[in-house]
Amino acid sequence: MATDMIKYVFEYELSSQSVPMIWEAIATGPGLSAWFADGVSVAGKRYNFRWGKSEAREAELINCRQNTYVRFRWTDEAPGTFFEIRILKNDLTSNYSLEITDFGEHGSEDDVKSLWDSSIDALRRCGL
Repeated sequence: MATDMIKYVFEYELSSQSVPMIWEAIATGPGLSAWFADGVSVAGKRYNFRWGKSEAREAELINCRQNTYVRFRWTDEAPGTFFEIRILKNDLTSNYSLEITDFGEHGSEDDVKSLWDSSIDALRRCGL
């Protein structure tokens, strides 16, 4: 149930200065396949994520604004929960970062953060 879930927000600096490249990485099947999952197929607003040989999950794209953010909801999780990836620009340094909003059970912040840390490390290895 969504009321049992805690909202977590994390921010990660990026080295890329290209919003179109960042957008490609967070909003498209090929882009997400490069760092977030082993494979991603897209059919309309349905994104099918695959890890390894046996793990797969489906998410629905519930909101987005081009070059700004994407918001997905895992189809097997309670309504009201989502994960969002938002592109932020620091006006002082002109550097970009990603703000991640995700939900987890009470006390799971370290686990949720660890999963995102690992994913963002993979994203940075892609040059972002």
